[in-house]
Amino acid sequence: MVQRIHYQMNICGGDFSHVRECFRNWKSETLIYRRNQRMFEGKQEVRPLSERVFDNGEVAHEALERVCGPRDPYALAAEIHDGERDVWLVMAAFEEEA
Repeated sequence: MVQRIHYQMNICGGDFSHVRECFRNWKSETLIYRRNQRMFEGKQEVRPLSERVFDNGEVAHEALERVCGPRDPYALAAEIHDGERDVWLVMAAFEEEA
């Protein structure tokens, strides 16, 4: 069996305490593409990626993808200020059987 990694992500605004609140709410939501699974299932908490504030969502996405591991018991969040909006990108990695 080959294991593939897939990522779940969501975004929200506000400060990091608001990110934690959103994360708790997201964990109760069912995935659209997998009705039998909840969002961020198995992840206990969300942690900030670093003190760095990204100015580009794509760069933040790539940075999160590099460090998120499917066995991590948490999701990671990167702060993005792109000139138009200030948001947090929250991401977690999961293994799936191919």
